[in-house]
Amino acid sequence: MALLPFKKLTLIAHTRDEERILTLLSRTGSVEVTATSEIERCAKGDASERAELIRSRAAELSFCFDFWRAERVKLDKALRRQEKTGEHLTDYSPVKVPLLDKIRGGKPDVAFDEFDRVAEDSDAVWQAAKRLREISAEEAELMGEQTRGAALAEQLSFYEKCDLPFDAVRGGRHVEILLGTAPTDLFKAADFSDLPALSVTEIDCRRRVSTLLVAYPLEQKELCADKLSAISFAKCGFDFPMTATEKVSELKTRTAEIDRRFIALAEEAAAIEREVRPQAEILADYYRVEAEKAEAVDATFRTSTAFVLTAWVPAHLEESTEKALASSGATYYSLYEDPAPEEKYPTLAKNNPVVTPYESITNMYSAPSPREIDPNPFVAFFYFILFGLMVSDAAYGLILALGGFGLYALKRPRKGEGHLLLIIGMGGVSTFLWGVMFGGYFGESFFPPVMFNPMNEPLKMLILSVALGFFQILFGMGISFVAKCKGGKVLYALFGEGSWFVLFVGLGLFVASGMVESLAAAKLAGLIVLALGGAGVLVGGALGKKGLKGKLIGAFGNVYNVTGFMSDVLSYCRLFGLGLATGVVGMVVNLIAGILRDLIPVVGYVLFVVVLVVGHVFNIAINTLGAYVHNSRLQYVEFFSRFYTGGGHIFKPMGSSPKYIHLGNKGGNKV
Repeated sequence: MALLPFKKLTLIAHTRDEERILTLLSRTGSVEVTATSEIERCAKGDASERAELIRSRAAELSFCFDFWRAERVKLDKALRRQEKTGEHLTDYSPVKVPLLDKIRGGKPDVAFDEFDRVAEDSDAVWQAAKRLREISAEEAELMGEQTRGAALAEQLSFYEKCDLPFDAVRGGRHVEILLGTAPTDLFKAADFSDLPALSVTEIDCRRRVSTLLVAYPLEQKELCADKLSAISFAKCGFDFPMTATEKVSELKTRTAEIDRRFIALAEEAAAIEREVRPQAEILADYYRVEAEKAEAVDATFRTSTAFVLTAWVPAHLEESTEKALASSGATYYSLYEDPAPEEKYPTLAKNNPVVTPYESITNMYSAPSPREIDPNPFVAFFYFILFGLMVSDAAYGLILALGGFGLYALKRPRKGEGHLLLIIGMGGVSTFLWGVMFGGYFGESFFPPVMFNPMNEPLKMLILSVALGFFQILFGMGISFVAKCKGGKVLYALFGEGSWFVLFVGLGLFVASGMVESLAAAKLAGLIVLALGGAGVLVGGALGKKGLKGKLIGAFGNVYNVTGFMSDVLSYCRLFGLGLATGVVGMVVNLIAGILRDLIPVVGYVLFVVVLVVGHVFNIAINTLGAYVHNSRLQYVEFFSRFYTGGGHIFKPMGSSPKYIHLGNKGGNKV
């Protein structure tokens, strides 16, 4: 249970073997390429053209996946509309995945042979991508037409009460006839009495806009135009050989045709997806690996005939990596060295199956620095203990354990996956144990508690929570003490964490002497130890500070840290709050269910069951979420602040990040 050591691999090989070597290294899962130090009279690797091609291909595949997802959404909406209205819109039927397959949902295995051939046999994928682009372009045109049609229908709505075709509204040799609109308030306020020859008839009024039919003699055109301009009259610009109602009906018909065409195009896209998506996913991961190989080329230095590559290899994989290189038939020279003292290499933790899932908790905060103590075993222990204390119901714990471990067994995830399910399962075990200790079963006390019932004795629960917090913080300080001693900073350890330990021992003796009669004689000893610890804290704060002023500020500032320490300890009161909340909510659910059962004949029993199931499921879900979040917070803020450095980066070997497939060595392809 530790952070594994690494070796720095320097590889010199002939350029003709570069592709072979990079492909092999991407499949060993043991090499993380890093930048090679500059070498005189050598050029830096440049794979920009190759990377650009890879990016364009990857972008095209990404477009396909995004487009397919969008088209499925359209078809799902069409299906819901079809079910609601009874109108036949589509024959599309979503692929039904069995429940067990949904739960497992693993990546398919792909052999190296198939993976190698996917780029060569990708014509069908690129033809499909081309067709999807055409579908997308047609949809864009249809969308534009639909938008324009909606805007036109909105404009035509003002003329729907006009029974004349637009092209029929025209004047003669002596009279001008106009159709148009004007703001209703201006039209109503206008006075046309000074122009009796001007006829203005309101046909319709909606949304404070009046539709007007205007007629006036041509000899008074200028005067009438001024009067109409004063009311902001806008002449109708339509000249359709039909009425507004007929044109709107025509637009609606076209909109329905466009909707049907959208569905037909989406169905075609879905059919293409069913045909080529598996190959497209393999191809996408192929270019993902190719992109990593291009990055590796950029990290090298080279001459016209050779290249130098630098990479990190876990020490325990050195032999297997070298064996793979030797079997490749390439011309190369390799050198494995220990990292320099200040050199930062990747972090790779190796823990037992119980601790490993909790690595995800630590990594959410920050990956461990490769040279520090592995925090994961300690996180696993405290996370397990505190999780159960926050939920603390034996029945809930049994459900969580069966659910977490059961789903993990059904899902059968590959190594490194499914950590959350294991954390929930182990949290369920802890919850069950604490539930037995507290006598909590679905919010009731069916069996007597082994320790005490927090609902009846909340003070004991509070003391237990604070005591566990005090212990975890002291434990973190102990880890820091050991780390400083290992790092050669013994003096800082003694006058740092060591002084605080002495201080707490003295404080404990002093308090115990006043509470236990038989320890009354230890009062003086407690005061002496307390004073020694306080003096050590002062000295520890002054260590490393420059000048008398700096030492004084550091010394008394260190004493002030007592308030921070107490604040951290009191943060563990959240264990008390969440632990009680679980029992209280469970008890309230039972109470409400019982009231409904007793008040309502027959139906009350149905409601009784419904309230119990829904209420307790909600209680389990909300308290499990609270335990997960607040437990993480206690680790990150109160525990890690005592010793944890972090800042590392997780070992990510080249070729280890396929998104859609699991690449294996089936097929026997040699590189």
